[in-house]
Amino acid sequence: MPGIPPAPTQTQFEQIAKAIDPNASVISTRKLGGGISCRMDVLEFSNDGEKTEQVVVRQYYENEKPQEDRPSRRESIALRALDEQGVSAPKLIFGEETEVLLDRPSIVTSYLDGVPNPAPADATDWARQLARAIARVHMIDIAGDLESFPESMTASVGRWMDADNPPERFAKNELGPAVWKAMRQMWPTVDVSSKQLIHTDFWPGNTVWKDGPLLAIVDWEWPDIGEPSSDIAYFLSAAAYVGLDIEKTFLNAYETASGKQVKDLLFWKMAAAARAMPDPGPWAQGYSELGIRKMDADKIRRAHSRFVEGVLEEFHTIA
Repeated sequence: MPGIPPAPTQTQFEQIAKAIDPNASVISTRKLGGGISCRMDVLEFSNDGEKTEQVVVRQYYENEKPQEDRPSRRESIALRALDEQGVSAPKLIFGEETEVLLDRPSIVTSYLDGVPNPAPADATDWARQLARAIARVHMIDIAGDLESFPESMTASVGRWMDADNPPERFAKNELGPAVWKAMRQMWPTVDVSSKQLIHTDFWPGNTVWKDGPLLAIVDWEWPDIGEPSSDIAYFLSAAAYVGLDIEKTFLNAYETASGKQVKDLLFWKMAAAARAMPDPGPWAQGYSELGIRKMDADKIRRAHSRFVEGVLEEFHTIA
């Protein structure tokens, strides 16, 4: 696959460790699972022969984005803002300057000692914790470098809606044209005035847990400014694909934490489904990385189709 970053060399790992602490010596390195949109390696080093520290080296897949819109810059800005406003997330150790050491877009963050929890024993508590966490993200002040973020999600959806015919992603999916038509019918009344920080890839795979509590939402390479309902709908669609019926619990917890009612949810659910079109099959890789082997490509396709059929039925009920 073109653009997949290679493992850092031993020399590069040593340079990163010594940039953090001139007296550091590398103990071990290992590749983290996941990382569909970037490569992640854990670097463990010793500061004084006794105390050890772990950090995560994140290398992004090569793309043609301009320098000012690269994921290394976006994630650096987002992590700084989250830290400054007291939101749980990995700490930024080195930002875009990491590229000097690795010769590709990359950053270094703190290591969180936890794992994703895609199959919770207590789905109700799980949903409430996640709802409160993303509500906290959506409430941070947009200031400083965050003000430079584009409104990519809103712009992309706007282009879909402005098209004269179903865009390719819709046209090549069996249910896509019906989704596009329904979205177009709702679009004139959809409120896109919110200017809040959104994750854009908020799903169970981008969360870290330990012994019950949620530690943080992670993987902030494509944060955006836009409508919080898009994050909520994307998460609910991902939960639905694996059969987790937590929507009511999640929404109640979110609205209580944020003090705001979720707007235009049906529209954003359709937009979430559209992001997996025309073929959600490759998304099985993400679930496999989380250990959900049962979600192979065909099962993801069927789960996606059931979700789409459900939102279309809801639309026709209220239309």
